[in-house]
Amino acid sequence: MTEIAELVDRLEIGELVARFFASLDERQADPRAHPFDEAWARRFFTEDVRFRFPVGTFAGRDIAPRMQTLTMDMWGRTQHLAGIPLVELDGDQASVRWDAVHTHVQLESTQAARADRPGELMMSGGHYDAEVARTGDGWRFRVVVLTVAWTTGKPPVFNKELARLSAS
Repeated sequence: MTEIAELVDRLEIGELVARFFASLDERQADPRAHPFDEAWARRFFTEDVRFRFPVGTFAGRDIAPRMQTLTMDMWGRTQHLAGIPLVELDGDQASVRWDAVHTHVQLESTQAARADRPGELMMSGGHYDAEVARTGDGWRFRVVVLTVAWTTGKPPVFNKELARLSAS
């Protein structure tokens, strides 16, 4: 039974990663259908979650919806591809690492302001290191860190409110 329980935990953690990435791209397709709100944050994060992303360092599940909205609003559309998560289980906690490729289509307003061609992209690749915890509602992220290894294309017009929201 222990081996089966471990396999179930690994599957559930992998699903957490996949659902998180899907939520980012679904939100871009239809913001009304998939808002970054309190319910969204509860599906993915512990109350004390910490984030370290290229756009800043953030702490707390209560800040996650605003942080994610401001980040994703810098883009027209996105596609996030996650590699197979490497999971190291330790009881009700685990460390998780996965590779990722992010494709971002620039906002039409950004393209117009820069006189860029329509559909201008910025892509990046790297990996995520995360800590997850088993909660009464299932596995949730406690720490999420993105390390970018490469980028191509122009960065977005950075949102100053996101900078103010950052804990760093």
